[in-house]
Amino acid sequence: MAHPAEKKNALRHSYVNELLALSVAAVKHSVADGTARRWKMEAKDQGDDWDLARAASRRSEGAAGEFTTDFIEEFTIQVNETFELLKSEEGLALPLEQRTKVLSSLTDMMSKVMKVSGGNKRLEKRTVAAEVIKILAKFVSKHHPNYAPQLVEILTAFGPQLDKELSD
Repeated sequence: MAHPAEKKNALRHSYVNELLALSVAAVKHSVADGTARRWKMEAKDQGDDWDLARAASRRSEGAAGEFTTDFIEEFTIQVNETFELLKSEEGLALPLEQRTKVLSSLTDMMSKVMKVSGGNKRLEKRTVAAEVIKILAKFVSKHHPNYAPQLVEILTAFGPQLDKELSD
């Protein structure tokens, strides 16, 4: 029996945005586990990687996203303080070779931090998109609550299309 596209989109939404295990999402939407796995595989073959979208969703909020954001913010503060120190009288008194070594070390560390935190450009694009969609949903539910059910329906169907558009 063929399932309507809405059921596939709802299953994808549960897996990607609600972070349910695929088998749990399948039960939730009354879909056979094998069918859910097949849909996920077919979607990936068509450019809609559910796992990548799920990682972006997870990264845009929750403990992992908060840790990454906090770490980068703290690291940036430390880098700025180091730059300020290098510009101070004490820092300017350091030999040029030592100042250059400090700047080189900071540049290397910053490059590594940015690579670890956002090195996957496909994931990064999806993380930003997921965050924008969440902000839009909050805005609509607060300022235009009558349109919220339609927005949920549209965004649920739009998710796979967005993922295809953001593919490299």
